[in-house]
Amino acid sequence: MTKHTIVGVLSLLMLVTVGCENTDPTPAQREAVDTAVRGYLFALAEAYSTLDTSVLEDHASPNEIAAVRKLLKQLVQTGDRIDAELIGFDIETMSIFRHVNATVRLIEVWDVTRYGAFDGREKGRNPSSLQNTLLQLRLVDGVWIVIGRSIMSRETPIPETPAPETPQTTPEAGD
Repeated sequence: MTKHTIVGVLSLLMLVTVGCENTDPTPAQREAVDTAVRGYLFALAEAYSTLDTSVLEDHASPNEIAAVRKLLKQLVQTGDRIDAELIGFDIETMSIFRHVNATVRLIEVWDVTRYGAFDGREKGRNPSSLQNTLLQLRLVDGVWIVIGRSIMSRETPIPETPAPETPQTTPEAGD
């Protein structure tokens, strides 16, 4: 065998091995990533509500913090302020790659109120905004941090209107 053939066979073998990597997290990994996701999302809500990205420093990479800062700057330029409250989230899938990279697909539920930045008047409220999100995390010095967040879709459920009540009649005396 030539040197190029050996390198080619080894490269192919490495690709097959990586393709067969078990990406299911261990219970300890699942708990650690879940805790990191929770911490990041609550810090993100605070960053949106206060326009202060410093709360993300223990939860996100510098690049992710810069991306959030850019979004907040765009928001301020529209003359709006947001009060964001994380109602909850549900992790749909979680994968761990090479013990240091994680991908988490989740559904986030937010209560978002938009205010005019100058007059403080409420411009609109969505108490149950649903977002399908993909988070990328990396294990740095033993701590999972978010390195990227992509919103795959947003859904604003239309509130159900209660059915009109049917009038109740009481029988007249003598009926």
